[in-house]
Formats: sequence, structure tokens, C-alpha cells
Amino acid sequence: MATDSNQQDYRLPANSFLATTAWKVSAALAAVGLVGSIAGYAADANRFGYSYLFGFFAVTTLMLGAMFLVLIQHMTAGHWGVTSRRIFEVFMAGAPVIALLALPLLAGSMSGRFGMYDEWRLVNGPGNHESSGHGEDDHGGAAEHSALTIGAGVAHAQEPEAAADEGHGAEHGEAHAHTPQEQRLHHRTLQAKSGWLESSVWVFRSLAYLVAWCLIAFLYFRWSTRQDETKDKMLTPKMQNASYLSSFVFGLTLTFAAFDWVMSLEPAWYSTIFGVIIFGGSAIGMLAVGCLVAIHLHKHNLTHGAVNGEHINDLSRLMFGFICFWTYVQFSQWMLIWYAGIPEEATWFHRRWQGGFEWVTLTLIFGHFVAPFFLLISRVQKRNLGWLQKMCLWLLVMHVVDLYWFVVPQAHTPAQLDAAVIYDLAALLLCGGAFFTFVLKGFARFPLIPVGDPRLSRSLHHHQTY
Repeated sequence: MATDSNQQDYRLPANSFLATTAWKVSAALAAVGLVGSIAGYAADANRFGYSYLFGFFAVTTLMLGAMFLVLIQHMTAGHWGVTSRRIFEVFMAGAPVIALLALPLLAGSMSGRFGMYDEWRLVNGPGNHESSGHGEDDHGGAAEHSALTIGAGVAHAQEPEAAADEGHGAEHGEAHAHTPQEQRLHHRTLQAKSGWLESSVWVFRSLAYLVAWCLIAFLYFRWSTRQDETKDKMLTPKMQNASYLSSFVFGLTLTFAAFDWVMSLEPAWYSTIFGVIIFGGSAIGMLAVGCLVAIHLHKHNLTHGAVNGEHINDLSRLMFGFICFWTYVQFSQWMLIWYAGIPEEATWFHRRWQGGFEWVTLTLIFGHFVAPFFLLISRVQKRNLGWLQKMCLWLLVMHVVDLYWFVVPQAHTPAQLDAAVIYDLAALLLCGGAFFTFVLKGFARFPLIPVGDPRLSRSLHHHQTY
């Protein structure tokens, strides 16, 4: 039985692993990632742009998943998740770290060092809004060719070094052997998006997303921790009332951030369900991390029974539900594009079925859905904490692979896995290490349980009868 909440503040013991060692390990990994990232940037800044976007966005989705879980718990006013809510609040509070990590991405893209958005930037450039399509000088012709060529990363392929590589040029031409009619259609598609994808507007929107996330995270974390001290019950309905508007803002910003940062890597391709797919993966990734933290707290009795097998089982069931949801929206996107048979839409999937990425695709099909579905469908499996711990680690890896599959195939034309994967890993260590260092330090600074929440008593005695 959990200790009475009025007699326990549920803080980490000063000598616990989370308080003394975990953040140091994370900081060390960030330092290793920083060294590898510097090397990757020096070797090929354009290719490293994709690596950094992958690492940054992988960590961002965890913060967004945590924010969703905090908001949805307040919106539904459920008692079962009160004791585990602080885990997600601390991860959500890492939003300012995400904002700082976004600065190199924005700076690299605007300066031209990162070329992953060059195709639509060239469409917005001088000489690319003309309807004649003839290109009256060498500069205009080169720019127009870059804008007309279907596929991402084209501007990089048109650089002098790429042009000198005859083998690569042949591959590039074969990969994009489209008719003049298709090229004109592609150009018109990009021009229709030119207002939305204009560089300064893109940066403004990116900053707006980051500010919105930081504001939501700051307010909810401040209200929750203040309630720990004041025991003010009125803060609970205040957070609930604010959750409706906050959830609306959250949904919009997540969706458009996914469009702007990831979907626009293939600027002529679009999917209205893309943001929903990113949302589903974010929830899975954060629930997997949340279960891992909750299992650690439970096994080492760091919350004195406040987070127990019943709460962890509820989190695992929610995670299982999002596994099915993620599979449904991923399959729906693929099925609709396959059924329509429009070449411009199929380009995105073609990239992910060549150059070694077909194995990544198959890994996601079986590793992100088939295996977890059968290995977690049983109530017995979800209540076996040792087994659940292994499955959560696996799902976290699959979430990272999923985001890798979204970003990195756009780095080459045609897509191919190459030795630069080491720089992809370095960027992930840099961004993940910095974010987790902040989060793990947060666990040591605040109570592990929201002790001021009036629903805490019910959550402490939560028990499933089925």
C-alpha cells in the first residue's frame, strides 16, 4: 500500500542512480555526439543537415508525445494517470532545450549550408517565377533545371562536384527520367506552394511552433509544481480548462511542424495524414520511455508504491492502442497512394524501396507492428514488467528507425544507405544526450509525483478489477 501523500514528498534519494549518475551518462553521450557531429559537418555539411534534422526531430517527437499525454490527462480528468503524470511533465518541460536544438537547423538551412530545402528555395529564387520555362541565361537555366527536376536533394546533385561525377549523374538522370509534361506539372506544383514554403515565412512558422510549445510546457509545469507546494485545488480545474485550447494549438503546431520540417523534404509530395502519422509515432515513443521510467521507479521503490504495476499496465495498454493506431494511419497513407496510382505521389515510397532502404521498410512493418502486436496483445505479457521493459526498449528503437526512414532517404538521389550513418548516429546522440541531461536533472529537482493534485488519493489506490 502506498504511503499517505500528506506524509511523503516522493523526491529522489540523493544517492539514487537517477539523481547522481544517469544525467552524467547522458551528458557524456552528448559530448561524443558533438564530436561526431562536428566531424560530419566538416566532411559534408549538406549531408549532415539530414543527420541533424533526424536527430533533432527524433527528440522533438518525445517532447511532443509527453505534452500530448499531459494535456489529455487534464482534459479527461482521469485519476488513474495522476501518479505517473510527473514523468511526462518533466519530459514536456524540456521544450526550451528543443528550441535551442532547433537553432542550428534553422541557421544551417537559411545560410544554405544545409541543402535539404533547396529545391523549393530555388523555386522562390530570382528567375523561377517566370512562366516561359526557357531560361534565358546560364544561371536562370540551371536554377530552372533544379526546380523542374522531380525529387528532393536535386540542388545538391546539380553542384559542380556532383556534375563532375559521371556515374552519379547517370544514376540521377535515370532516377528522374520524367516527361516534359510531368516536369512542368512538378514546377507548377512547387510554384503553387511558393508562398507557404518561402524561406522567411518558413522560419517564422518554425519559431512560432517552438514558442507555442515552450509556453504550454512552462505554464503546465509551473502550475503543477506550484500545486505541489500550495495544495491549491483550484489549479486542477484551471489546467483542465486550459487544456482544450492548448490541445488545439498542440495539434496544429505538431501537424504543420511535420509538414514544414519533414514532409517538405520532398516538396512536390504531400499527404494530409502525415501529421497524424507523426503524432501516433510520438505517442508510442513517449509511452515506451514513460513505461521504462515508471518500471525503474517501481522496481527500486523510489515512489514508495505510488507508481505500481496497475499504473504501468494502464500505460502499456495505451501504448498498445497507439501501436495499432500508428499502423492504421501508416497503412492508410500507403494504400490510398497505391490505389490512386499517381506517379508524383508514389515518388515518396519509391525512394524508400531502393538503395537498402527496402530493408528498413520491412523492419518497420514487422518490428513496429507485427511483432509488438503479438508480443504485447496478452494482458499477461503487459503485466510482466521484465518482458514489458524489453518491448519498450524495442519500440523506442523502432520509433527512431521510423523517423530515420522519414528523413534520411531524401539525402541522396537515388536513395541509398551509406557510411554517413555514423554521422546520423552522432546527431542523435548530440540531441538526445542534451535533452535527456536536462530531463534527468529535472527528476532530481522536483517530486516524482504531483503531490498537490486532489485526485492523488484515488490514483494511489487505483486497482483494476478485470
